[in-house]
Amino acid sequence: MLQHTKLLDISKILQVAESLENTVCGCFGPDGGQVLFIKSTGELIITKDGKIILEYLLLDHPVARVIVNSASKHYSVTGDGVKSFVLLLCAFLREIQRMTDKMEDLLVSGNQAVRYKSKGYMLRRISNMLLTFQSTVLGSIIKQCLRPHFLSMYTNIKGNVTLCRASLQQTLDTYFCGRNTCNNQGFISRLACDYVYKCLHCADGVLEVVSFVDKCFSELHTQVPGFPVDNSRILPGLVLHRDFSVYCPVEGDLQALIVTDQIHQSLSVSDIGFVVSSDIQLQISQQHLQQRTENIMKQLQNYQIKLILSTVKQHEIVNFYAKLHGICVVDCIPSEEIELLCTVTGATPVSTPLTDHLQNNAFLVKKCQPVLLGDKKYVQLVFSGSLAFQPHSIVLYGPVRGLTEQIASSFHGAFKMLKQLFQPVDASWEESLNNPDFCLPNRRVSVEEQRVPCSHCQNDSGCFDCHLQRIDQYTHMHCKQNAPGDISKLTLTEATASLTTCSQMCTGTLNLCLHQVAHNLQQEAEPVHSLRYSVNLKQKHLKTLPANVSLHKQPTNNGLVLPSGGIFEILLHRHLHSFAETCQETELAMVCSMFGDALLCIPKHIYQAKKGRPCFPLVYKQVINALKSKETIDISQRGLESVSCKYQLISSVLQCISKLVTIDLIIGVKRRPQNAENEETKNESNISRINTLRLHKMVCTIIISED
Repeated sequence: MLQHTKLLDISKILQVAESLENTVCGCFGPDGGQVLFIKSTGELIITKDGKIILEYLLLDHPVARVIVNSASKHYSVTGDGVKSFVLLLCAFLREIQRMTDKMEDLLVSGNQAVRYKSKGYMLRRISNMLLTFQSTVLGSIIKQCLRPHFLSMYTNIKGNVTLCRASLQQTLDTYFCGRNTCNNQGFISRLACDYVYKCLHCADGVLEVVSFVDKCFSELHTQVPGFPVDNSRILPGLVLHRDFSVYCPVEGDLQALIVTDQIHQSLSVSDIGFVVSSDIQLQISQQHLQQRTENIMKQLQNYQIKLILSTVKQHEIVNFYAKLHGICVVDCIPSEEIELLCTVTGATPVSTPLTDHLQNNAFLVKKCQPVLLGDKKYVQLVFSGSLAFQPHSIVLYGPVRGLTEQIASSFHGAFKMLKQLFQPVDASWEESLNNPDFCLPNRRVSVEEQRVPCSHCQNDSGCFDCHLQRIDQYTHMHCKQNAPGDISKLTLTEATASLTTCSQMCTGTLNLCLHQVAHNLQQEAEPVHSLRYSVNLKQKHLKTLPANVSLHKQPTNNGLVLPSGGIFEILLHRHLHSFAETCQETELAMVCSMFGDALLCIPKHIYQAKKGRPCFPLVYKQVINALKSKETIDISQRGLESVSCKYQLISSVLQCISKLVTIDLIIGVKRRPQNAENEETKNESNISRINTLRLHKMVCTIIISED
């Protein structure tokens, strides 16, 4: 093993990150292009999916692998945001580098003007402050200052809460806009929205549906290359990726049974000993086993079981008697699909279909038929509508295999995004909402240094006041109804939070308080839409409901969205700078300002100077003016994006940067060539053999001499 070390500073980390940024920035945003990859096999891949782009890169530098690994972990949670992850990470690294170049040898502390020992120590301080910023400041500012701007995926009409289909469609449109080409993104988005509502008919709620689809997506979808994308469709029930071993057409409902072992017992089983004394005995034994198989199939027929789903390959004798008694057989079903069947139907697989097992473990199938998808035959099972979850299978077509896989990946990622969108608000966020005097602990500092008037002394050792920092201005977002189903105009109005103070017991620690205005936190803008689809989530057995049926109750701490196009980043940038101006903690204020500036990289990339599109300064000015003068913002060309996914993106970036900036050295370990290792192994083996022979001769000599 050969080892060498390499120093690593913020400039080298930024250099590696910028190489990834240059790869993804060209395909970022709704007008982003596509990247062409040529694999080692000669296959061509054309994509704008950030996850696929980063995974196909051949990365040697360990920092690049750390960044890609962090981005992939973020994708596994939100199903999106890989390109935004890289762009935001690079922008924040630039801000950190700019700050360290200016202040690398100065630290403001209780003793004033203390020199840093090294830039690495400063970066470690920044890393710790990033975690403090994430855990104490970021979530509170989003919940307090940005919440009045949030739109909800639900509408409330006279106490009835309904899931708004138009909002769901706009959210999916925004998602697929950054991952698929313009030719098919609209069709795939509508297909995903239809799929959600088809599965919602008999589900307990939208979160349960999207979570289930995310978990079982590989079993719920089928890829068919060689056809146009527009052929993609939704099939009721489940598609088993196996063909019938025996197919007997059956009309109406039928009973099905899941079997895990072979029904016909054979004399040639490996773990059974069988002694044959004559040919007659062998024939009698075979006839007995064959008669047993026939009796089992007759029992299945008597119990109206017309479908056998087997995890193993069944004997030809079983297929013969199944055909004779009108029983369909599907064997070699993967264990994942068997598990999905058991989850959907509540059935339990049996090893041997005896009489005691038939009544309790059989389940009802409404329709069982072969289905031809492309050039392959599969089995389609349609279940009774009385089930708690009505499954549907999605069939995704594509002209070539690579594009079909990309469509399937983006479709799966959409349900990851929806799962994150409909997750309840994190408990730590809720705690900050419920506590009107949420305090942020900061460094120890004297009253004289901060010039805080002491008016609530509790003891002689000293006292500290907890001063409320006003978070500049709180805003509300309201909707003006132009026409049914139109949310093209949103009005941003401002309200000012009064400055108050709160006193605490003297603890020797100065605290910064983020005060919430109760009525501002409770107000939520309701998107005005005319299309409303809903399901009674409390019922287990449901049928298709009319479009105007409403939900009775739905939590309001999930399904929060904002208009896309950088609105979230611009608003958070403004409030972070407002907080930094009033923050008494110098390092925390510095982090807030740096991250607020870095956030603007997202809208800057979206609104790059292009003919016929607004530029970033114009959009930024429009949003800020709307906050101040109650003007309307035209979002007719914008979609919606998840607030929860945005928060998760920022958290993932902060976690990644906090790790990267604390790395001082890279220790490289180079292995010797394989030929050299083989030669060393041979030499060691030869030396060992020679020593063994010498020892053997010595022992033999000793033995001979002793005799």
